Amino acid sequence: MKIFRHLASALGAFCALAALGAFAFAVVLTFVVSAFKDVEISAWNVVMSQVARWFLFWVGIYLVHNVLPIAVAHGRTRREFFLAASAFSVALAAVAALLGWLGFVAEGGIYALMDWQADEHGSPLAYVLMFLVWTAVGMFCAAAFDRYGSAGVFSVPVGFVLAIISTTHIPGAGRWPIVPNLPTAVGAGWHLLSLAAFVVALGLTWVIVRNAPVRVRS
Repeated sequence: MKIFRHLASALGAFCALAALGAFAFAVVLTFVVSAFKDVEISAWNVVMSQVARWFLFWVGIYLVHNVLPIAVAHGRTRREFFLAASAFSVALAAVAALLGWLGFVAEGGIYALMDWQADEHGSPLAYVLMFLVWTAVGMFCAAAFDRYGSAGVFSVPVGFVLAIISTTHIPGAGRWPIVPNLPTAVGAGWHLLSLAAFVVALGLTWVIVRNAPVRVRS
C-alpha cells in the first residue's frame, strides 16, 4: 500500500500536469494551423492515440528500472512492488483515459465555436485498454533489459505484438502491419485480446523480476 501511495503522489501530479500541458499545446497548435488551412483533424486525438501511449510506456519503464530497485533497497519485497505497480498501472490508465475524454469534450466545444471539423476518436474503454497494455509492456521490456542486458532486445518483438493489439479500435493509432484487415476480422473480440495482452505482459514481467538481482541507481 505504501508503494502505491508513493507512486500516486510522485507520478500522479506529474502525469496530470503533463496532460494539461499537452492539451494546451494541442489547442495552441490548432489555432496556429487554422491561420494557414482548414482544421480537419482533432489535435487532441493525435495526442491521445500517438503521444499518450508512449508516455505510458515510459511510465512502465520507470516503474521497473527506477522504482523497483529503490523499493527493494528499502526492504520491500518484489511481490509487494509488483502488486502495487500493477494496481497503479490500472489506476493510471483509468485516470489518463478520463483526462483524455475530458479533453475531447473541451476540444469539441472549441471546435463547435470555431466551426471546425474533427475526425473520430475512440471510446473511453479503448483508451483505458491501450494505456494498460502499453504501461505493462514498458514494465516487461525494462525488466528484460535490466536483467539480461543486450539480450533484452528479444523482448521488443514480443512487446510490439502485445502493444499493437490494444490500438485496434482507436482512430489515428495506425494500421496493423502486414495484416491491416485483422481488426475487422477480430471485431468485438479486441476487448478480450487487449485484456489478455495486459495479463501476458504483466505475467512476463513477474517471471523476470521475481528473483532478479537489483541495484539501486543514483
